Amino acid sequence: MKLGVLIPCRNEAAVIERKLANLAHCEGAAAARVVVVDDGSEDDTAERARAAGARLALELRVVPNRERPGKPGALRSGLAELAGCELLVLTDADVELDVRALTELERAFEREPALAMACGAQHFTNGSTRYDRWTARVRRLESRFGALFSVHGQLLAWRTGLGLVPTLGMAADDLDLMLQARRKGRVRLVASARFLEEKCAPGVLADEQALRRARAYVQLVRARHAPLSGLLGSLQWLFYRRVPLLVPALPFARRSRTVRLIARAIELEDRSSLPERWDMARS
Repeated sequence: MKLGVLIPCRNEAAVIERKLANLAHCEGAAAARVVVVDDGSEDDTAERARAAGARLALELRVVPNRERPGKPGALRSGLAELAGCELLVLTDADVELDVRALTELERAFEREPALAMACGAQHFTNGSTRYDRWTARVRRLESRFGALFSVHGQLLAWRTGLGLVPTLGMAADDLDLMLQARRKGRVRLVASARFLEEKCAPGVLADEQALRRARAYVQLVRARHAPLSGLLGSLQWLFYRRVPLLVPALPFARRSRTVRLIARAIELEDRSSLPERWDMARS
């Protein structure tokens, strides 16, 4: 399968060279087409990416976001550069891939013709929480039925022939693409396609990240999406769309930090919709 790798970036000068060096060591990367999309960076992300590409054994192009500013627009720009690829892999600039991650994803699609989308398995370099472990179990269970909902956008792959297109104005681009893929085939977690991510230390930055993710989720489930097909899909969509937004109304539930976070996200989304573009502080 002809593989395309898409890396959307905004102000990622601190990590983009590390990312590309990591990618160059992955099995299958040398035969892949790699596109870095610069979403209006105010640092030298694009220049660093080009310099790294000249040093590494990668078929690499660095292009600007020619669509609306924000990640969905950057993804659309990247997709236009990857026409002709059979399988597209979306990955974030701050995560590192296991050496076999790309080939494990490719093999999963080769084994299962009905597989529309697959994500890699998240592993934290600095330890996981009870919440991380619980959500990982849910993902594994859903994946058995080809009905994964909460995909990992840090390492996400799909068949380009399905014609998936990110929705402008939708901050949760990974879940938006997942909903499109679920209407065309199965979505699974590939446990052998590992990626490493550093969990943000507790503090203001971690709180900002969590609130943004919660707001993106609220934005997504409030949008007009067609129901998922089948009994399982219908029940999943009903649960994910309704239950998290209803729980904050229960007085006893407010003792949970997660519930308070969702309540704050709902409050902010009631005022104005979350923009697609957001800068991530990097170390």
